[in-house]
Amino acid sequence: MSQHSDTVESGAGETSTVVIEGIPVAYETRGEGPPILMVHGWSADRHYLIADLEAAFAAHPDWRRVYLDLPGHGQTPAPSWLSTQDQMLSIVSQFVDSTVSTGPFAVVGNSYGGHLALGLARMMPERITGVALLVPDLPLADGTRSTEEPVVLIEDRSIFSDLAPDEAWIPEGLVVHDRRMLDEIRAFDMPAYRLADYEFLDRLNAHYLPTGSASKPGPGVTGPSLILAGRQDSTVGFRETWSLMPEFPRATLAVIDLAGHHLGRIERPALFTALFADWLERMSLHSSVTATRSSRELPA
Repeated sequence: MSQHSDTVESGAGETSTVVIEGIPVAYETRGEGPPILMVHGWSADRHYLIADLEAAFAAHPDWRRVYLDLPGHGQTPAPSWLSTQDQMLSIVSQFVDSTVSTGPFAVVGNSYGGHLALGLARMMPERITGVALLVPDLPLADGTRSTEEPVVLIEDRSIFSDLAPDEAWIPEGLVVHDRRMLDEIRAFDMPAYRLADYEFLDRLNAHYLPTGSASKPGPGVTGPSLILAGRQDSTVGFRETWSLMPEFPRATLAVIDLAGHHLGRIERPALFTALFADWLERMSLHSSVTATRSSRELPA
């Protein structure tokens, strides 16, 4: 069951809430058109994903983008009973039906959000018009990950002279040291990390792998898809992305050099935005062709 509440102003957009299984899930909608669900990553929130992706929508605005804060992130609390990936997928699927679409929709997932987006695509492939998996977390069956060793390829430690204690991870977390990257992390990522419910995340991490249809390859998604990974990603790696290709026959797969887990607005932003915009263009072409075929099949 779901129940909507009022919207409130939040920066460039409006924050709305919908109650899913007693949880007031915060979300923000941008634009009009075919719906796309936007799912952020672990310990993050919708704001960094908005900052990552809205640049691409400037040239392709005719989509209704629904960015949510997952339970335990941003403005959405996590109740004490919530602790498994199956429960999270149930909440996200109910959120889709309540706010995104009761019919077809596309889905974008970043990192942990890619883990959830893949689960949705496997649970309801007939409703998915396209998928974008951005540095997706693809754990193996035993819960481990095939990751790269942390590496800094272009080093400049001088830019990190004013780090706060909870920013100490940043120098080793970036493949290239650049002050702009540090400023971006501080503007959009650190605020989210400081809001996350880590007690909840510890519970969820203990039950990270889903079960049922979300846990294994499904019949596949026939619409245009995009899979992006950082060649130097020491958080989730890149090697498992190739295993997804049979499920996504219309996928562009790119493994990008000079990029780790912050591929996007922080690392390689121009290439990232171009590839994401290409996915949107392919989605538009696919929708146009599908609509034309459907109209031809209508009885006279």
